[in-house]
Order: sequence, then structure tokens, then C-alpha cells
Amino acid sequence: MGIRILLFFQEISSPILDKIFIFITNLGSEIFYLMFIAYIYWCVNKRFGIKLFSILALSIYSNNLLKVVFHTSRPFLYSEIQTPYIQSAIGYSFPSGHTQGAATFWYYIMKEVRKKSVYIIGWAIIILVGISRLYLRVHWPIDVIGGLVFGILIVWLFQSILDYLRKYDSRLINIGLIIMLVLMHFLAVTESNIKILSLFSGSLLGSFLEFKYINFNEYNSFLKQIAKYLIGLLSIFLIRSLLFLILPVNIYFVYLKHFIFGICLTLIVPLLFIILGLTKRKG
Repeated sequence: MGIRILLFFQEISSPILDKIFIFITNLGSEIFYLMFIAYIYWCVNKRFGIKLFSILALSIYSNNLLKVVFHTSRPFLYSEIQTPYIQSAIGYSFPSGHTQGAATFWYYIMKEVRKKSVYIIGWAIIILVGISRLYLRVHWPIDVIGGLVFGILIVWLFQSILDYLRKYDSRLINIGLIIMLVLMHFLAVTESNIKILSLFSGSLLGSFLEFKYINFNEYNSFLKQIAKYLIGLLSIFLIRSLLFLILPVNIYFVYLKHFIFGICLTLIVPLLFIILGLTKRKG
């Protein structure tokens, strides 16, 4: 049944549809999420931005582990099936990382914002990203279903843990995050998980220091918000390029690069906003 569905998409494929679905599938890419979360952290609500990044990092991490556990081959390894976008299919197949990420990201936003328009946009993107993975023939249908289920399950688990910890001292949330990070480091397994863990760890440390010593105001005039976001994106692009140019390529420095990058994202860039007069400190 699964191979018939993929062959159907292969039969209706065209250069125009390929471009459309490649664009859609990249709405479930890590670069898209990084840009989106950066906007929320810098310009909307930094606490919500950190929570959104936390749950997405947990989802990406668990997806990489699940792929190693299930060890499922990609569809295009079969001679009948071809893909126009093989570069988006790294590693094993089950569950779909793009679908799981989209489900986690948008379902969590839906649960937090609770607006009809957000529900419509969120479910539309989740479904379209899932379909794009089938159209591009980089996942089996069961991979997409599995990604959707695991994505929603992670949101439920994350919210349940936060709700439980809120009953006690707020410091328990920080302690819980530290314990979770330590355990996740012992089970990193893949280079992709090392990258997401180091980025996540650096971002959490940066946000903690930012809240304590800087505490910038996310809000400002429309033009200054645009300036903040564009300057922020340019800054992290330059910082990332510089880090990858200077530091050697081995697993220890890969961790260090992403850790420093995470700190820059949540601490150095907000400090730059204050220096440039694009925002002020709260209180």
C-alpha cells in the first residue's frame, strides 16, 4: 500500500510541483524554526520563545533516537522510487523528522495561543509538510503518521511535566531542565543530537544570563522591530560563519561551535540591540 501511494505521487510529479513541495517541506526544516523562534524571542515573548525552543529541541532529539532504534530504510533506496530532493533525507526513515517537528512546533503554539486562525495555519502546515514528504518520496506513509503521533505526544508530555512542576517552587523547572540535559547528553548517540544539545544548552545558559543581567524589552515600534530582527539575523549569520571558519572540524569543536552560537542567540544579540538603541532594559 505504501509503495503504491509513493508511486502515485511519482506519476503526478512535475518540475513546478517539485518546487512547490520543496518549499513546503522546508517549512519543517531546522533553519525555518531557528528563524521563527529567534523572531519570537527577540520581538514577541522571550519566555515563550525559550519554551518553544525547548520542546522543539526535545522533539528533534527524540526523533534522531527513534530513527536509530527503528532503523528503517528510505523509500528511494528501492529501484522503482526516485526523489527530486534527496538532500532533505539524511539518516533513517521512521518517524518523519519534518512531520514530527512541524507537529510539535505548531501544535504547541496552537495549545498556547488558542486562536482559530493559529489552529487553521498550524494544521494546514502540519498536513502539507507531511504530504510534501510523501510527494518527494523521502518517507513512507507510516513514517509521516508516526511523526505526527510522536510530535503531538511530546507536546502532551512536555505540558504535563511543566504543569506538574508549576505546583512547586519555580526553581524545580530549572533543576528539571538541567537533569534532562545531563541525561540527554549521555544518550546523544548521533552527531545531529550533539548539535541540537549544544545549541539548546548554550541558548538556555544565554537566556538565564540575559534574564538576570540584561532583561531586554521585546517590544518596540514597528520599524525598530523590523530593524531588530534583520540585524539579529545578520549577526547570527556572521557569528555562525566566523565560528565555523575559525574552529576545527571535530566532534568536540562541533559542540563548542553550537554552544557558543546558542549563547549569542539569546544573550549577545539582545545585548547588541541595547547597545544600538533598538530596545531598552525592562524595569
